[in-house]
Amino acid sequence: MMLPALQVKDANGSWRTVIEDIGIPVGRPQTVTVDLTGKFLSSSREVRIVTNMRILWDQILVDTSGEQPALQLTRLDPISANLRWRGFSREVTPDGREPFGYDYQQVSFTSPWKVMPGRYTREGDVRELLLKSDDMFVISRPGDEISLSFDARRLSPLPSGWARTFLLYADGFSKEMDINSASPDQVSPLPFHGMTKYPYTNPEAYPMTAARRAYMDRYNTRLVTTEIPSIDTILTSTANLVSKSQRERAPR
Repeated sequence: MMLPALQVKDANGSWRTVIEDIGIPVGRPQTVTVDLTGKFLSSSREVRIVTNMRILWDQILVDTSGEQPALQLTRLDPISANLRWRGFSREVTPDGREPFGYDYQQVSFTSPWKVMPGRYTREGDVRELLLKSDDMFVISRPGDEISLSFDARRLSPLPSGWARTFLLYADGFSKEMDINSASPDQVSPLPFHGMTKYPYTNPEAYPMTAARRAYMDRYNTRLVTTEIPSIDTILTSTANLVSKSQRERAPR
């Protein structure tokens, strides 16, 4: 799998990769921004994206203003954050084609996905866990929702002619119950920002401290169990059955 790379032409007219990975829209309609400053290798301003992933590009826009826009960044922490189980928004497609969208007003309580066994964050106030990136995060299950509230009165009035855009900053990890994913049949082990791979192996481990142990004891109390055997168990059982079948068919 080759992640989307950005290429430009050099002085000889050959394409050269200048950004190995520009990011991907992770399965939902999103905007990917790329800074081209200092990336051109010649007078040519042609660019191309190279990948073997199935990504549907809707449009490509280029900012040619050439000036640093006047902007001001203000951080606003939520005044409340509540985790709750909500259900699943209806999947919709106006023209019958991908990518799909979701209608928040239409909710189903039937899960289209399985749920990994393990300890999830209990429902209720989780604001404390969302104020910084510290490997103490909300562990949500399919169908969960975090409802956030912000106090806009804490923002300064806008100067004349200015407009305000709200950006939601999220820092987290996603794990799928896919046979091709790493340890797909349970929540653990918990990820952390300093890990070199996932799942990690000894001596690498989740950086346990007294504060993180207290976090687990206080928040991760929603236990989800399942009677479905692990993928490793199924694969081992299948291999044993095949081996037994081959022995029984062997000539005597």
